[in-house]
Amino acid sequence: MRKSICLLGLSLFLLFFFGLNVQAQPKEVTEPGTTTYYVTAKVLPLDEGRLYMAYEAIGATVMDKGEGLFHNATVRALGAMTIEKGIYNDERGWGVFNLQNGDKVFFTYKYAGEVKPGGTGIAKGTVTLTGGTGKSAGIQGSFESTRYSPRSAVEGVGQSYNKGNFRYRLP
Repeated sequence: MRKSICLLGLSLFLLFFFGLNVQAQPKEVTEPGTTTYYVTAKVLPLDEGRLYMAYEAIGATVMDKGEGLFHNATVRALGAMTIEKGIYNDERGWGVFNLQNGDKVFFTYKYAGEVKPGGTGIAKGTVTLTGGTGKSAGIQGSFESTRYSPRSAVEGVGQSYNKGNFRYRLP
């Protein structure tokens, strides 16, 4: 009888311990959304048909469902690339999402794409969430994104929008 009570107690303890552990596992969230950007750039010609471009982009994010961690977040990014005959495959950048609750989520990205005459083009890349502040501290995630650059409404300013499925985990 005593052995049965000990086994029952041990079983309940293990069930409780492992049950809490399963409950504590972070849940992956996927939220489809769009980020629009206003971009200012500095361009340095390197050779015929080849240039280096560094830029600052500011924008806002809207999630398709009208809610979510990144809904109505503002964003700022700094990046650079080398463009040769309208093609680039080395774009790298770093940025920060400023969430509505005051938290920040930091990210890096890599893109490759094409720039057509007039500044239009499409690029595909990967965004990696590298950390955050407040309730977003410890956030992790990575997702594929497509950037569309239509003809800008203002000379000397770039405009674009990125579409992707934001995928992340909070601790």
